[in-house]
Amino acid sequence: MTFIPHRISSLLSPAAASGMLALVLLGGCANEKALLTQTQPLQDRIDRVEQNLATTSEAGLRTAETRAQELARQQTELARQLAEAKVGLDKLADQVKVNESRLLQSVARLDEKDALLDTRLGGLENRLDQTTAKVHNTLRDIADLQARQSQNTATDNALADQLSSLERRLSDAALRIKEADASAREAANRSSVLQSRQETAEQSARQNADSIDQRLRSAERKLDTVASLVEEALALAAKEIFLANGKEAFTVLLTDDKVLYPQNDPNLDARDASKLKQLASDLGKLDQEYHLDIQGHTANNSTDDNNYSLGKARAEVVKRHLHEKQGISLSRMSTISYGANKPAIDGQIRRIFIRVLVLK
Repeated sequence: MTFIPHRISSLLSPAAASGMLALVLLGGCANEKALLTQTQPLQDRIDRVEQNLATTSEAGLRTAETRAQELARQQTELARQLAEAKVGLDKLADQVKVNESRLLQSVARLDEKDALLDTRLGGLENRLDQTTAKVHNTLRDIADLQARQSQNTATDNALADQLSSLERRLSDAALRIKEADASAREAANRSSVLQSRQETAEQSARQNADSIDQRLRSAERKLDTVASLVEEALALAAKEIFLANGKEAFTVLLTDDKVLYPQNDPNLDARDASKLKQLASDLGKLDQEYHLDIQGHTANNSTDDNNYSLGKARAEVVKRHLHEKQGISLSRMSTISYGANKPAIDGQIRRIFIRVLVLK
C-alpha cells in the first residue's frame, strides 16, 4: 500500500496533505519508486530543516547554559559581597556601641567634676564673704579708736596718717580679693563652656577641666594670701596705734622647761595652755581696748635664719591657740620673732613673751 511518510505529513498543512493524498490515489498505478523519486526533493528539504533546527537548538542551549553559569557566578559574587557588607555593618555597630559607652563615661566624669567645681566655688564665695566681714568689722573698730582719740590733735594727725596708710593697704588687699573673685568667676564661666563642649571633645574637655582646677587652686592660694595679708595688716596697724597711744598693762611669760618645751618643737604644753586660758580670762575683765604683742625668743644654737624661723613658729602657735581655743580676734594680736637677739628674762632664753597693750 502506497502512503505518505509521517515526517512529510507532519510538516504539511492539512490542505497540502489532502492534495498529496489525492495525487497518490490518482496515481495508484504508479509504483512506489516513482513516488519516492517525486518526493525526494521535498524529503531533502525537510532533512535540511531538521538539521538546522537541531543546530539552532544546540547553540541556544549552550548560550542559555553559559548565561545561567554567568548568572550563577554573579549571584555567588553578590552573596559574598553581601556577607562582607553584613560583617562590616556588624563591626560598625560594635564600634558605635563602644563610642557611645565612652561618651557616656566621659559625660559622667565631666558631671562629677562640674559638681566638684560648684562646691569649691561655693567655698570660695563663703571665704570671700567672711574676709569682707572681717574687713568691715576691723574698719568699724578703727573708726571707734579714731573717735576716742579725737581730743588730742597731735595724736589725731598721727592716727590719721596711720589710718591712711592702713586704708591704702586695705585697698590693695581689696583689689587682690577682687582679682581672686574675678579669677573664680572666670573659672566658673570656663566650666560652663566646658560643659557645653563635652560631647565633642573628651580630651580637650579633660584638659580644660585640669586648667580650671589649677586656676581654682591658684585663686584659693591668692585668697589665703590676701586674707593673711589683711589680717596681718590690721594687726600691725592696731599694734602701731597701741604703741603710739597706749601703754603696757601686763605681760605673760610662757614656760622654758626643756622637757615640756623641746628646742625645736613649736607646740604648746599643758602649762602653756593653762597660762593662755588665764590670760584670756584677764583680758575679759579689761574695760579698755587691748592688743597682744606676742614675741618669740630662741637660744643661740643655730643660724640667725633658723633661730628667727623657730621663734616665729612658736609665736604663731600661741596666736593660733588664743584665736581657736580662747576666741580672741586675730586683728587684736601680732607676732614677732627676735631669734636669739634679746637677753634672757628671769634666766629664760627660749621663751614666748606676751605684752598686753591698752590705750591710755
